[in-house]
Amino acid sequence: MVWLGGLITLVSIVLWVYAFFDALTTPAQEVRNLPKVLWLVVIALFMPVGSILWLFLGRPRKPASVLGNAASPAQAAASVDDLDPSDFAKPSDSPHPLGPDDDPDFLRDLNRRIDPED
Repeated sequence: MVWLGGLITLVSIVLWVYAFFDALTTPAQEVRNLPKVLWLVVIALFMPVGSILWLFLGRPRKPASVLGNAASPAQAAASVDDLDPSDFAKPSDSPHPLGPDDDPDFLRDLNRRIDPED
């Protein structure tokens, strides 16, 4: 029976840590029902109850998808299968290189630093 008490304690601590860090990292404008600081105090002071309240009443809701725009898993898999790898190799319209390995000036300078005799 002692192991049950230990298990409940462990689950309570894990839930408390998760809820506290979730509340801490959630942007203040997305928190529901109470200000963010007050949620942190509630979670910290009322260990198991505050964590459960945060999960049900304080966490931001996930944005509801519009009924017409929601793609079914079968449609999502079909669209992934239709991708063409050559589309990713096309140059971008940006005048700046995407990374240092695309920048000819950077590569020239790198070659000079590696082999200064050239």
